[in-house]
Amino acid sequence: MTDKTRMIVTAAANMFARYGYSKTTMGDIAAEAGVARQTVYNAFPGKEEILRAVVRQAGDETYTAVMASWGDTDSIDDKLSAFHQYGPLKWFEAICAAPDLAELMDGLHRAASEEISALDLKWRAALTDMLLAKMETTTTLSAPIDDIVDFFYAASLNAKHGVQDLAQLRSRLATIKLATLALLKA
Repeated sequence: MTDKTRMIVTAAANMFARYGYSKTTMGDIAAEAGVARQTVYNAFPGKEEILRAVVRQAGDETYTAVMASWGDTDSIDDKLSAFHQYGPLKWFEAICAAPDLAELMDGLHRAASEEISALDLKWRAALTDMLLAKMETTTTLSAPIDDIVDFFYAASLNAKHGVQDLAQLRSRLATIKLATLALLKA
């Protein structure tokens, strides 16, 4: 991605968060990026392609932050906490700060399902690799590692549903982490 393209994607993310995906126009994105509308069209044929790039960029930034944090610790507990901190907690805070972002997040599966699927595979592989690297070879699991990863990942991403505030989400994620650690020790 060129610097100009990255600037357009960042501007689009800001506009989508501020006004929602459906209300944001290509002209709005161009104005926010400080470029001509034709420059936006030269980089992206339409708004859906920009949304895919926003999802890809946000996913890459989150992945990079988690991987950097994982490099600073050997503890599975700390690594699971880092995933929560840079993933579900960060995104919940962003949605609370920009309520129109919820509309964008809900619409992602339609407009950027390929990007979401690629991110899901990437995260599941990273979590599996991390857990396998940290577990002792003599450990007997109560469930296959893929099932434990699926539980942790899916439960963590869906933990935001029905929570009233950040404290409640933190509590729910802490329970998910404890359950995952128990499954790993069983």
